[in-house]
Amino acid sequence: MLYLMLVFGHVLATSMALGAIVATDLRMLSKLAHDRVRIPPPNEFVARLVTIALVLLYVTGAGMLLIKSQQPEPLLNPKLQGKLLLVLLLTINALILHRWTFPRLARGRSVGRWRLADWVVVVMPVALSNCLWMFCAFLGIARPWNESMAMRDVLEIAATLYAVALVGVVCVLAAASRPQTDEAAGPVKHLKRALASIGRLGQNGHAAALAAAAKRPRRRTSRSARTDGADSVFAKRRGEALDSMFARRRGAASGARAERIEPTAAGALRRA
Repeated sequence: MLYLMLVFGHVLATSMALGAIVATDLRMLSKLAHDRVRIPPPNEFVARLVTIALVLLYVTGAGMLLIKSQQPEPLLNPKLQGKLLLVLLLTINALILHRWTFPRLARGRSVGRWRLADWVVVVMPVALSNCLWMFCAFLGIARPWNESMAMRDVLEIAATLYAVALVGVVCVLAAASRPQTDEAAGPVKHLKRALASIGRLGQNGHAAALAAAAKRPRRRTSRSARTDGADSVFAKRRGEALDSMFARRRGAASGARAERIEPTAAGALRRA
């Protein structure tokens, strides 16, 4: 029962991390339709979620290895040895992301203005992170490879997948770095629109822009400030005019009451 709970926790942590990573990648793709693409770093919630998932993976994985070590069959098969090496590399890469990559993305520089150092610090760790998370999750379910796959083969497959991921990330960011006006047409623009549509999960671009604009706070322009000032002056003058009119009416009503009281008093004196 304990082993099953550890396996469930391991799968849950993997799902948490993969979900956060895929959501971050889709958010990046959804920005490719813009002219000057800026890639923000993952927010604090996503970073903490992936960190917690990684710690949970270490804890549950160590627990499963401890239970498996008490059984007679060999513990560390070649596939598992390769997976442990890749997990260690994944952890080192996560430290690089938090130490150098995310602070560089936080500068807010558009992709078209990136220097060579920006490309190296961003592209290589991001491609490695996506590749290793996916491949390590696959190795967790690849039980037929336990005895039939050598560790060297596992590492070679991981290197090949990293090369493919690296080329893919470079192509996506290269397309993002190309400025495209609304009137221009070409394969790059169509590619950016297609990738942005994938990132929005098929949502219409106009609807997504309206939704994003609705979430942003409205900025007060100088014209709106002048309009608000004129409205306040008009409201003040209108209030003063109404106060003056009410004061005149109260004065007239008081005069009328005084005129009615004076004849009544004179009649009373005559009767007396």
